[in-house]
Parts: sequence; C-alpha cells; structure tokens
Amino acid sequence: MSSRRPPRRPGAPRRAERPMRRAEPARRTEPTPRRAEPARPAEPARPAEPARPAEPTARPAEPTARRAAPSTGRSEAPVRPMAARAAAPASVRTPASPAARTPASPEAAPEGPRRVVPAADRFRSLVTPRPWLRRRRTILAVSAGLLVLVLAAVGVLLYAPAFRVADVEIAGTGYVDAQAVRRAAEPALGTSILRVPSGRITAEAEAIPGVASASVERTWPDGLRVTVRERTPIATVATADGGTAVVDAEGEQLPPEAAEGATLVPLTVATGSKDPEGATDAMLEVLAELPADLRGSTSAISASSRSDVTLTVAVGEGQKTVVWGDAQDAELKAQVVAALLGQPGTVIDVSSPVAPVTR
Repeated sequence: MSSRRPPRRPGAPRRAERPMRRAEPARRTEPTPRRAEPARPAEPARPAEPARPAEPTARPAEPTARRAAPSTGRSEAPVRPMAARAAAPASVRTPASPAARTPASPEAAPEGPRRVVPAADRFRSLVTPRPWLRRRRTILAVSAGLLVLVLAAVGVLLYAPAFRVADVEIAGTGYVDAQAVRRAAEPALGTSILRVPSGRITAEAEAIPGVASASVERTWPDGLRVTVRERTPIATVATADGGTAVVDAEGEQLPPEAAEGATLVPLTVATGSKDPEGATDAMLEVLAELPADLRGSTSAISASSRSDVTLTVAVGEGQKTVVWGDAQDAELKAQVVAALLGQPGTVIDVSSPVAPVTR
C-alpha cells in the first residue's frame, strides 16, 4: 500500500505535514523476554504558517468536508491536528463578508425578481365572448335611439306649423261676456301648442267681472279651450249714486246681466250707519248661510252695523220681522225661526237663539 497523498488543489491552504510511521514487520515470538526499547524523543512541533492576507476579490467558501474519494487501495491522507486547523487562513475559514458580496458598480447589480404574466390568460380574456357587454351595448344603443326620437318629436311640436294654435273655444259662459274671455286667450294664437301661456290666460280670464274661476285645456293638434265658472248672484245693494248693484255671497259686484232670471234679495244699509261696509258684509254673510227655504221667503234685509241684521220674511199673505243680530250661530237661529214662524206675533227675536222672543 502506497502512502502517497493526493495532490493539493491550487489555492488551497497547506496542511501541517506529519511524517508517517512505517509499520514494522512482525517479529517472531521468542521464549525469552523482549528487551525494552528506549523511548524515542518527541519531535518538536512545527510552527504554524502565518495567515495570508485576504484577497481583493472574495472567493466562495469551500465546503468543509471533502468528498470521499473512492477506495483505490491507497492509504488515505492523515487528518490535520487541531493546531494546524486553527492556523488556517481566515479567508478560507470564514465566509465572504456582506461588503465583499456587494457588487462594485450599479451596472453589475443583479436585477430583482420579475413578475411573469401568463400571456395565455390575457389573450383568452380578449377573445372570450362577454354576453353582458353585448347587452350593455344594446341598452345604450336603444336608449340613444329613444332619446333622439324624443328630441325629434319635441322639435316637431315646437316648430311644425301643424301644431300651432289656430282655434280658441270658450265654454261655461252665461251672463259673462264670452268675447272678453276670448280676448284673454288671443295671445296664444299662432304659438306652438306646447308653449301656450296657460297661467297668464287663466289670470286674465278670472279678472273679468262675474268669473269665479277659469281653466285652459289644449285640444290637439291646434286647438285651445277656455272654461269659466260664473259667480252666483244673491242680492242687490244700493250704491252711493242711488243705483243698485248685483252682488254674490262674497260681496263681489257682478254685471247687470247677472240679475236676469235670478231671485235677488235687496240689502239696505240704515241711514246714519257708522259702518256701512261692515253692515253690508254682515247682511251678505247671513244671506249666504240661510237655508234654501228661508232664503226663498226672505224679501229684504237691513242693518246699521254688524250686530243688528234684520230680515223681512213672507209668511202666507203677511210678513214677519226677524231680528237676527250678528252672523254667528246661523244654523241654530234658522232652526228656531222655522219653529216660531207659525206662532202668533209679528216679531221674532233670535239674536240670542237659546232664549228667543216673539211679540
């Protein structure tokens, strides 16, 4: 068996060599005792090699354990002693420092991990059919088409000659002058039926004497209808010039034509009244709240103030005077009067309906 060691790799640290002791041949056993051999002197230890300076470029640390060489029949290299291991260069025993692993320049710095996007998934999403996208496009297209149609229809209604007002119809007039109502609607002639000033026409029609309310309707394609509701006349009032005026329950003066065919009660304000307007308002309020049968038999009403209204009621062939008082408790007073009209006497005082007086 050869004691030759394998060659040392270049750059590897030298190991402390130690001479190998050769095996002595076996001696024959003799009956006589062997002579003791003198002890060999200890060999002086070889000084440790100085540590080599660190190389400028750090080399990767070699693995501590060597790969086991296949058995070739040769003797293996002896293991280095602990003193020789401690004397090994520091550049070999310790791994490279972080500063040594840092690249010298930014260009030499390794790039970080890159995110790989699978192209197959991206292209598959582009070619995959999307039903909801088609539905959304259809809805948007239909909505845009409807919007265009609506705008076109509005444009036709605003500017087409076929939709301009050419006829005005007046309805609901009796004693009110229909021509006056027509004149209130004339500004709408020739304008688009969508641009008819209904509010202005209504206000002008209601300002006509005898009109309680008015409404404006469009009759397609080029017509307009104005409907009025007239006030109901209930009485006549003496005016300052000695004449009479027809009034309704609210005291509004009506045209003289309103008296034709109507049963009106004359209202008289007593001479020397300090509040003629208040007296007139009280008489109109009492007349408006009278039951229909009692109103039909009332021939006249007079007052000097708000609290002394007096009625003249026809009973059979004669008449009775009813002292009504103010306009409060009209329903109760009417019931008391209806119950006392058949009693003897010519005067019925219901100014206090809970304690009526006849005389």
